[in-house]
Amino acid sequence: MQYLSRDYTINLNVFRSDFQDCSDFLLQEITVSGGRAFLCVMDGLVDSLQLAKAVTVPLQHCVLEEDDGDARLDALRQTVIAAPEMNTANTFDDCYFFLMSGFAVLVTEDCATALAVGVQGWNSRMTEEPSNESNVKGAKECFVESLNDNKALLRKRLKTPRLKFRQLQLGTAMQTPVVLAYLEGTADSRTVQMTEERLKSFSLPTVQDYGCLEPYLNVGVYSLFSRVGNTERPDVFASKLLEGRIGVMVEGTPFVLYTPYLFTDNFSSLDDYDNPPFYASFIRLLKYFSFAISVLLPALYVAIGAFHQEVIPTALLYIIASSEATTPFSLMTEAILIHLLYEIMREGGLRLPKSIGHAVSIIGAIVIGEAMVSAGLIGEPMLVVVALTALASYVVYPLYETVAVIRLGLIVIAGMTGIYGLSLAVIALTVNICALGTGGVPYMIPLSPFRAENAGDTLLRKSWLAGKQRVTMKSFEVDDSE
Repeated sequence: MQYLSRDYTINLNVFRSDFQDCSDFLLQEITVSGGRAFLCVMDGLVDSLQLAKAVTVPLQHCVLEEDDGDARLDALRQTVIAAPEMNTANTFDDCYFFLMSGFAVLVTEDCATALAVGVQGWNSRMTEEPSNESNVKGAKECFVESLNDNKALLRKRLKTPRLKFRQLQLGTAMQTPVVLAYLEGTADSRTVQMTEERLKSFSLPTVQDYGCLEPYLNVGVYSLFSRVGNTERPDVFASKLLEGRIGVMVEGTPFVLYTPYLFTDNFSSLDDYDNPPFYASFIRLLKYFSFAISVLLPALYVAIGAFHQEVIPTALLYIIASSEATTPFSLMTEAILIHLLYEIMREGGLRLPKSIGHAVSIIGAIVIGEAMVSAGLIGEPMLVVVALTALASYVVYPLYETVAVIRLGLIVIAGMTGIYGLSLAVIALTVNICALGTGGVPYMIPLSPFRAENAGDTLLRKSWLAGKQRVTMKSFEVDDSE
């Protein structure tokens, strides 16, 4: 780490050397009250009008009586420059960080401290309707790539000084602004401190996206289920902070992370609290039922069809037997093959341009739905099972990636060991889920350990009149004896 020097020429040469061949780096030497100084900005990151009014013009007309370099810089900060956001920097790395963040950096003669003035003015995407978390009756705005805009969206909803934003700079080579957000007095202070320490242990050169930080927060027992949630909706994020969660906001991404993340969070949405309780409870139970179908239906069909045909009704058994008699593969091979083809079709439709993405679904329906059945490669009952599974997996979309991998594993186990091996696998999976937790909050609570006082808004949606207060994460914490 190289510190600024009191020698004006050394500072000037270091800046010019480090930013050689950087056409967007602008540096202008100026005279401030008879002393030498230089002002530098990054083109495209600053508001030129604001820079002129708040910095350039005041510097050209100021007259200072101070002779000492530090006193002159302090006088510039207090009486000359008219900007609400000003910071000091003692190292070249700090100066460069402020430059890349839209600040104007002023370095004066006989002073080892630079003044960074906030004159940000880059273009950012307008707030629009969320594309990944659609709601019928919820708000129609989402986070954007600008960290300051995201903080403003959140501050607009939570109008309290208890909403805290801790600024961090993560990255060993190129620092990225990251904000730790929480409600003071609602979030557990120990969990806040632990989360901050985990973020500061970040060891990669730079934060490319929010996914780089998730492994540093998702620590503990290994599992396919994540203990870190993400959302692009300010209203959802605000509700999580009101429950005592801790959020992580990253510059350059419209998604924010929050922890602790519970298993039951996958089955609730904002529409649940805008709809009548009876209908919201029905939809929530439907989601749990869909989750069970998406995980177990293909494996259960393979286990019963291969080892336990006696439990199938006679009429249905005849249909399955006649269909499978014409196919060359076993039930397990059919299930794995068609699921892999489905994932290929989904990935292809997801990555293609929107103008031609619909062609993938049409081709996939023809190939998988008609050609493979007509050719005798796949049985019709298996195609129905996979179609039902695919539809059910989209109902609980936050768990799609996890369910897709678990489903294939359970199909292999069911095809090799039958219903008994499948039962043991489900038990092992349940034990793994119940062993997860973050900051003293179990992943499966209030279902395991069961808390009757907190379970009213889990499987069913509690009425606003019945809920006297919002349940927070502190009420979910358990000790080692539970």
